[in-house]
Amino acid sequence: MNARLAAAFFAVSVATASADSGAAAAYSAAKGERALLVWEKGRVVFERGPALSAAPRIFSITKSLFSIGIFRDALKGGISLGRPVSRGPARGVTLGDLMNQTSGLDPMSGQFYSTGLEDKARVFSAMQPPRSSRGFVYGASHWEVLGEEIVLASGTPLESWLRRFVPGVRSDVLARWRRDGKGRMFVSTGARMSARELLPAAREVLTGMGRGLGRWPAVVRTLLATGTSENGMYALGFWLNRNALSAGAREIDVENSLNPPPAAKFWRQGCLSRAAPADLLAMIGTGGQRIYIVPSRDLIVIRLGAGNFSDAEFLARYFAPPSKVSAKEQG
Repeated sequence: MNARLAAAFFAVSVATASADSGAAAAYSAAKGERALLVWEKGRVVFERGPALSAAPRIFSITKSLFSIGIFRDALKGGISLGRPVSRGPARGVTLGDLMNQTSGLDPMSGQFYSTGLEDKARVFSAMQPPRSSRGFVYGASHWEVLGEEIVLASGTPLESWLRRFVPGVRSDVLARWRRDGKGRMFVSTGARMSARELLPAAREVLTGMGRGLGRWPAVVRTLLATGTSENGMYALGFWLNRNALSAGAREIDVENSLNPPPAAKFWRQGCLSRAAPADLLAMIGTGGQRIYIVPSRDLIVIRLGAGNFSDAEFLARYFAPPSKVSAKEQG
């Protein structure tokens, strides 16, 4: 199927959305797309690309998967966001602070992601206590500490915990996970998963943010609706579009805004897209790996790929009002 026919099919398949879906599909394809999957109101309405079944690196979407596991564990009376880290330099920092990336730890991404790292324990041993000022600082350290605490709290290896609490993470997924030389899994990044393998976790987000059986604890749902005081666009491993309806909303390309860490005011009126619904949640990985979840529309869009991908550009095309779509076509 050529790009024009695929875009036309995509537009028909997602006809229930008030969107220029074909333009969104064409944009995705032009930016190194490897998979595009749309699930809406209980069924897959569109899918294409080799990464529907092939499993590329999903980079920081890995963080969100661990968050989902924590939320489901908490529902069963297990690990809670308020649990303090029990040992090491981060002792006393809560799991919620780690997941919000406001723990005060140095990010240490370069150390954890160094090629051929033999033992993560060496990086942990070099970790300094948290800074007194605990703003939003994106990085690996929060999540790698979280992984250690999950093992301590659950009394099981990370592999067993992930299989139990994260939908879609099976033995074959775990077999391709990135590890250090000692075989210890990475938590901040490291998963390789296909779009179809990611769909169960995305559907869990709809359930967790819903109103029925299985919805996540109130503290989780509140944070995912409001963000944190340090970053109103981010909470617990997810990027938020909550400011989209505010008068001063400003679209931010998060991939290009994390280093060096900006001040809290940078994020204050930030959103992913002014065109997209304000309740949109995003799981974001480097280089165009995206999962968008819109609870109000019972909608999931999974996009895996590479290249210079823009949330604002894609979502503007997807959620553009029909009148604007027609104007573009006539022009």
